[in-house]
Amino acid sequence: MVEGDKLKLRLKIEVIVLAAAHDVKDPEREKHFVAFVDRGKTDKFKFLVMGLVGSSLDDIRRKVLLRDYSKPTAMNSSLQTLQAIWDLHETGYLHRDIKPQNFAIGLGENEKMIYILDFGIARKYRIGDTKQVKVARVCVKFLGTIRFASRACHLGIEQGRKDDLETWLYMVCDRFDYNKF
Repeated sequence: MVEGDKLKLRLKIEVIVLAAAHDVKDPEREKHFVAFVDRGKTDKFKFLVMGLVGSSLDDIRRKVLLRDYSKPTAMNSSLQTLQAIWDLHETGYLHRDIKPQNFAIGLGENEKMIYILDFGIARKYRIGDTKQVKVARVCVKFLGTIRFASRACHLGIEQGRKDDLETWLYMVCDRFDYNKF
């Protein structure tokens, strides 16, 4: 597949997942998803317009705090990111690239809200709108970020919800300063 085609596919997946998240019509289940404003295409481009969010959790730690999160902040962000992943799974999709760079804080009155981002390599794990899980593929190419990837991803095994949770756990461990425990 040509690089331009891969980017178009990722944008298409991004649109599909965001639309599915906002089709839920449950304010509690869609609160961790950035606002889906519009999508479209011109003769030269396809585009997606989303609500504006603040810095990623990674940027906050590295560029703003210049240190590890405090325990309360680490706990709060861990719980919010877990809820965001749970809400994504409820729409029938896996993220497959859970990492601090793919979560961002809100702006203004939403500054304490954490949003899940970047669904470019997300995958539907359910069959249609049912609760039935798709049959796993036999051999799967590595996708994601090496540092936070699940064991199954490294082994070329189809990822499931457990793998998003495993990578979430790696992200949470990375967020705490163990010298203070």
